[in-house]
Amino acid sequence: MSGMLHQYYQLPLELGKIVGKNEMKKCSLKESIAHHLHLMLTTAFGELLSDEQFGNRLWEEDFDNVSYRNKQKEKILLSLGTTIARFEKRIEKVRVEMQVQQEEAPFGVRDPGMKRKLAFTITAVITATNEPITYRDGFFISPLAYN
Repeated sequence: MSGMLHQYYQLPLELGKIVGKNEMKKCSLKESIAHHLHLMLTTAFGELLSDEQFGNRLWEEDFDNVSYRNKQKEKILLSLGTTIARFEKRIEKVRVEMQVQQEEAPFGVRDPGMKRKLAFTITAVITATNEPITYRDGFFISPLAYN
């Protein structure tokens, strides 16, 4: 089954267009997978009422007191890997990496200066096309802010 047989919609969805029966913006298979991975990263367990297993344990961590020792990092990576395997069937051979970095907060963040950042890299293969995909995302922590 080829990814070309399906239409994928760009996020965020424009609900006004759905109600008005207007054309929705489309995206590629890779973009659709990236949108879905982003949702998995930014959703806490229990946040999606239709399936409380969607999400990851990243949001259960106490960012002010966590030193991100290997055991904590492993739990987050295992949680995210399990969620991806369960909810994103369009990819296989998934590898999830997380790095803790020191980085200057971007313009517009409330507290400028050096912040700790969790940087995620997810690599996989698209099942339908055998094409590699790499998705990168990151979050500033202490205080938490999405990059």
